[in-house]
Amino acid sequence: MAPRRYGKTSLLRALGARAEELGLIAVYVNFFGVVTAADIGERIELAYEQQLCGPLARWFDGVRATLRLAGPVPASIELTDARAQQPLLERLALPRRLFEKHGKRCLIAFDEFQDTLTAHARIDAVIRSEIEQHGDAASYVFAGSQVGMMRALFTSKRRAFFAQARAVDLGPLDPSEIARFVEQRFLATSKRVGTALKPLLAFSDGHPQRAMLLAHFVWEATAPRGEATEQTWGSALERVLLVEAAEELRGAWSSLQGGERRALLAIATGQPPYARSTQRQVGGSRGGGMEHAIRSLLDAGDLVEDRGSNTGYRLADPLLAHWIREGRTGR
Repeated sequence: MAPRRYGKTSLLRALGARAEELGLIAVYVNFFGVVTAADIGERIELAYEQQLCGPLARWFDGVRATLRLAGPVPASIELTDARAQQPLLERLALPRRLFEKHGKRCLIAFDEFQDTLTAHARIDAVIRSEIEQHGDAASYVFAGSQVGMMRALFTSKRRAFFAQARAVDLGPLDPSEIARFVEQRFLATSKRVGTALKPLLAFSDGHPQRAMLLAHFVWEATAPRGEATEQTWGSALERVLLVEAAEELRGAWSSLQGGERRALLAIATGQPPYARSTQRQVGGSRGGGMEHAIRSLLDAGDLVEDRGSNTGYRLADPLLAHWIREGRTGR
C-alpha cells in the first residue's frame, strides 16, 4: 500500500518480470476508475489479451470466445444474483483454466484494488469466492493507493479478504539508493549530477516519483558533458513547480475539502495541528473538525504519521508540501 504516484505500478511490473524469469505467467490488471462489475471483467479480459503471447495467446483467443458477455446488467438484477456474477467469475477463473490446460502458475497483480468496491459494496466477496480456489494455479498481489480503504479490506473481520494477505507498506526510498541510481544515469549520458544531488535528495525525501521527476529536469538542464550545480537544481525545481506539475498541484489542492486544506497548511508549515495558535493561523476548529480532516488525509494517503516531526505528521508528497509552504495555493 502506498499513495498514488509512489511507484507501485513500476514495482508491480518489476515483480512480474522477475516472476516470468522464474517460469510464472505474470498478468497485471489496473482497476483504477472502474464503476461496474462489467468494467472489472473487461479490465481482466483486456489484461490477458494484451499480456499473453505465443501459444498462451492462441489458447486465450479460443477461451475468450466461450466467455459470457460482460455487458451491462439490468438494474433489477442484484450482484448477488448468479446471472450478474457469472461473466466476472468466468474471467476471474482464467488462471485456474490456464493451469489446468498448460500446467503453468500465474502471478496476478490487481492494482488500485479498492476501486472495485465502486461496483458493489460486497464485490470483494464475489472475487474471493473464485480466487480462493486457485491454490496451485495462482499467486495474487493486491495494490492500492487509498491506504485506509485497502487496510480495511484486509484487516476488518467484516470483509471477505480478512487475514487473507500480508500488508506491505511502501516507505520512502533509501537516499543512498536514489543517489546511486541518479549518478549512474547521469554518467551513462556523459553528464555529472554534481552539487545538485544533495538538495535533490533532501527535497525529495525518499519519494520515488518525485525524486525521478526532479532528477530528470536537473539532467535536462545540465549541458552536454557538463556538471549540474545548485543553480541547476534551483532552475529545475522552479520549472517543475511552474510548468510540469503546476496543474497537478492545483488540481490536488482544489479537490480537498476546506478542513483538509487547513490541516495540510498547518502540517506543511510545521504548526501543531491541534494547537490554539494554529487554529488562529489557519482557521477552523482544533477539535473534531481537524481530527476528521487528518483521518481523511491519512486514509487517502496524503498524510503519513511522523513521530519525529513536531506536528506528528508529514505530507506524503514533498512537492505539494513545498508548494503550500511557498504560498502558491492562491496563485
